[in-house]
Amino acid sequence: MKPTIQLNERRGQRGPKTDCNFQVASMPNRGGHRSPCASIRAVSHDYFKNEARSMFVTEAAFFSVIVITAAVPLINTAVALVHLVRSLAAV
Repeated sequence: MKPTIQLNERRGQRGPKTDCNFQVASMPNRGGHRSPCASIRAVSHDYFKNEARSMFVTEAAFFSVIVITAAVPLINTAVALVHLVRSLAAV
């Protein structure tokens, strides 16, 4: 069904008012039986059973590299701050 456009002639309202009365198209029924649909739980179970395990080790390794790369400058900064505080306390 096509949308119908109604023009508003009131002051302060600009642009057409669109009335969209769309109807959902239904899928054809095959022989009176509903086609079986996999539930979200079944799909996620299948994913975690097969695909997620093979990717987990690779992702964990990359995550470890990223954490170590980010941790080294933070540790160096903490050591430098400790040296700064000790030098200011000695004065």
